[in-house]
Amino acid sequence: MKEDNENVLDELKENDQRTFDQKRARKMVWRTRLSIGFTVLRTLLAIFLLFVLYMIPVNMYYDMSGKQAGFDRMVTTLVETRYPGVEVDETHGHQAEINAFLTQSTTIKVYRNVGEWNVVIGEVEAKKRLFGDVNLTLDFDEKYLNDNMVNRFAVPPKLLGRGNSGGNPDNKEDMKNQIAKIGDGHVAQVQFSTKEAMKPEALLEKLDAYDVHIFRMPVYGGELTEVHDISYGSAGQYTFVPSLLLRPQTVYGENNRSSSSSVALTETVLDDSMQQFYKDMEWLLENGDYNGRDIDEKRLNYIRENGMQVYGAVVTGPIREVEKLMDEEQFHQFRLGGVDVWNWNENQGD
Repeated sequence: MKEDNENVLDELKENDQRTFDQKRARKMVWRTRLSIGFTVLRTLLAIFLLFVLYMIPVNMYYDMSGKQAGFDRMVTTLVETRYPGVEVDETHGHQAEINAFLTQSTTIKVYRNVGEWNVVIGEVEAKKRLFGDVNLTLDFDEKYLNDNMVNRFAVPPKLLGRGNSGGNPDNKEDMKNQIAKIGDGHVAQVQFSTKEAMKPEALLEKLDAYDVHIFRMPVYGGELTEVHDISYGSAGQYTFVPSLLLRPQTVYGENNRSSSSSVALTETVLDDSMQQFYKDMEWLLENGDYNGRDIDEKRLNYIRENGMQVYGAVVTGPIREVEKLMDEEQFHQFRLGGVDVWNWNENQGD
């Protein structure tokens, strides 16, 4: 009996010891886990602090040197000198970003001038790796399926060394019928081409008879005659090419920040806008790495040698004024860029 009691007592002691060992083992496991956790947290915190200490001077350098503002300027210039009727919103203190791999990126809203409305039509996304080209993506808020948000201008045949001939397709009558059904209380943006090339001041003088604002004029840069590596489309006697666009002057100060800008192309700002066109193109060629840079260099050389010739415009105004433009024999290939309710200062043309 005594031997049995001693065996039971030994067994109880072993169980207690086993329980104690298990508890101690669990404590050691949790201590190890906590130690590893704190080590991971300290490591992550150290990495974060190193990242902050790395990014602060990087951002300061890119900001103070004007490289970030320069990236926004590059994106704005590329869009506004290539996409008719499309404006980039630079008025809300937006600034490009840069990541740890020195990749610059930006996302900016784009809009159309319809009357005195600035109608948002989407946004432009841009990215540039350290040793890469600028990659632009325009994401339009398309209202209709298969909607063509950007139309090219028709180059006058004489600029391409061709004679005029009949049978050229035009949409003027269809556009007239469409606009005739729009009420007087509306404004519109419209794009059109001219059948012959002319000086910017000559086209501006012709448009001075109408109560409209002029925002863009396509500039002939020797496309297809001197500059061949460029896409184009044809319809009858007319050829449609992507063109460089004369826009209202935007002046950039130190560090590539916009210091002033003109609302529209007028007689007062036309000469300055033409000079700014050359400055913008020279700045792009000097500072930009983008697709088509070699083509732009050829086009700028052509324009310098042959002078600035335009062959169309993007304008906005009351719908009845837009309708009158279609009676001009020299104007053709009309495209509506947008229609909205009335928002127009009737005395602005005085």
